[in-house]
Amino acid sequence: MPLDTESEQSIPSGEEEVLRVHEALQELAAVDERVVRVVEMRYFGGLTEEDIAEALGVSTRTVQRDWEKARLLLSIALK
Repeated sequence: MPLDTESEQSIPSGEEEVLRVHEALQELAAVDERVVRVVEMRYFGGLTEEDIAEALGVSTRTVQRDWEKARLLLSIALK
């Protein structure tokens, strides 16, 4: 059975993925800095929506909207 090495080469390494996420967050920061802060606090910092809302001085619903916006924009940027 032949090995399919071509598909393995198309999978980004961990470092490449981190760089892509970093670049996508930088692009997103040019559009909406608060959205990036929400991503950093929630994804990297593990804070709850309530903690983020308090830290940023916004409502929990605003944090939820920002998170949804970030997920959408990052999914587009990382395709």
